[in-house]
Amino acid sequence: MRFGTASKRFSGRTHPGRRGGPNEDVIGWDEASSFWFVADGMGGHASGDVASRVVKETLLGEALTLPLVDAIRKAHETVAATAKTNTAYDNMGSTVVATRIAERQAEIAWVGDSRAYLWRHGALSALTRDHSYLEVLRVQENLSEEQLRGHPNRNLVTRTLGIGTPEASVAKVPLRRRDWLILCSDGLNDELEDREIADVLRTHPQLEKATEALIEAALAKGGRDNVSAVLVEYDGPDSVEVSSAMSQKLKPMLPIIGGMVAATLVAVLWWWFYGR
Repeated sequence: MRFGTASKRFSGRTHPGRRGGPNEDVIGWDEASSFWFVADGMGGHASGDVASRVVKETLLGEALTLPLVDAIRKAHETVAATAKTNTAYDNMGSTVVATRIAERQAEIAWVGDSRAYLWRHGALSALTRDHSYLEVLRVQENLSEEQLRGHPNRNLVTRTLGIGTPEASVAKVPLRRRDWLILCSDGLNDELEDREIADVLRTHPQLEKATEALIEAALAKGGRDNVSAVLVEYDGPDSVEVSSAMSQKLKPMLPIIGGMVAATLVAVLWWWFYGR
């Protein structure tokens, strides 16, 4: 699916994967408030899809009235309350990664191991750090993502909506024109390394085709989990921070530019008075 506004275009897709069973991932957005999210449900007795659906309904209901972190907190409370209504919902929960674009910057908030990336000028950067056992291990042991790939506890998360008292992490990113934000469930990045995600984006410069290609690439690598991705292209003006940074980069060149302009002016004047 592809949608857009004057300064933002976006595309999203979710797939149940190759394993069979329900799709416990959800994707969603509220175009009016420039808000997008991916949630990945979990829990026994097929209750993961219930948890992620509750997250989606709550976020869409609160997106226009609450700050991003408060909307996520409300989703946590609603999942926890729903779990108490049926023993089949015991220990159900959900991850979430969400972004809201306002005033030329993206606010990213997340709980769990659903991720956000920035694609800028052909380079991919992670904007989130997983709330997971493996992320703790990575930091403590100074291990790379590649070294942890395939670890038996890869899907063990340390923060979950609906369980305990999870705190959302937040990042704010100044945006440049043509930046892409990628939100995804772990079904994507468990199958594809970051360099493979970058390769797909590099070879598919159109938003909708890139979304489809990411899902298909994850399925081709095994598709052992539900796979979801939402891509958002920012097409507005550069943020003030980015513009200021560019100005700082140009400052050392100003004397050179000024000299070139002066030399050109002298040459034109000489030609006008003597060369004609």
